[in-house]
Amino acid sequence: MIWHKFENRIVIRAELVAQTGLRIGAGGQSADPTASDLPVMKTSDGQPFIPGSSLRGVLRSHVERIVRAFEDVDHGRGACSPTNTTEWCIKPEDIKALREKLRNEPEKLAQEVFQKSCRVCRVFGSPWLASRVRVSDLPCTNGAQAEKRDAVAIDREKETVANKYDFEAVPVGSKFALEIIAENLNEMERGLLWLGIEELQRGQILLGGFKSRGLGWVKLVNLRLHFVEGKEGLRDYLRTGEIPSLELSQAHSWVEKLLCELAGGEK
Repeated sequence: MIWHKFENRIVIRAELVAQTGLRIGAGGQSADPTASDLPVMKTSDGQPFIPGSSLRGVLRSHVERIVRAFEDVDHGRGACSPTNTTEWCIKPEDIKALREKLRNEPEKLAQEVFQKSCRVCRVFGSPWLASRVRVSDLPCTNGAQAEKRDAVAIDREKETVANKYDFEAVPVGSKFALEIIAENLNEMERGLLWLGIEELQRGQILLGGFKSRGLGWVKLVNLRLHFVEGKEGLRDYLRTGEIPSLELSQAHSWVEKLLCELAGGEK
């Protein structure tokens, strides 16, 4: 069981900085006729923010692509396709059969689901398994405001302008506060999460919409890692409310161990 007791907690904090314009669309249409055709997500006081679910989604999909390059889906290995039910590590018909078989044994059912889940689902969750990674919404920290940009839609058959519209994007240099909390991950699972964090730090993960227009490039700066583990660490945390800092080199060692395992033990 992965939730029945506290084993460890990781807290990752950083600033996410827009290297280009960034657009996380709000969807729908505004009742205000002066508003943008395509607004960005904003708080109640009009500040742009990044939903934690948006960042978590692109972080997961980027990690999935890397894992698939090394191994196929098998119990605790590989990365299934969350967008196609026929390619899930545990398909809907499989979970139905398991629930019928183990209807009076909930703990055994939970163990079976975990054992059959792929490497990525074990960390980021699935319809049958709770995620152990939580990404908070990212508030804007430097007062950046969304800006309107003009755009045109092209009629591809006539090769002419079909219509004009505008959209919102937050400008280059906008900063957002990142906090990720993960619990009860073993070393390989920590390496999986940190693999994605390192890619964000390198600026290799695009976020939001209009990527084909050059938007969405972001980068992590001021990265800090905090980690607590075991009874002693938990006791100190409960007394002080503070989680000790951990050197980033330690987190990189998690990635090295994961990559070694993904490569079948090769150095």
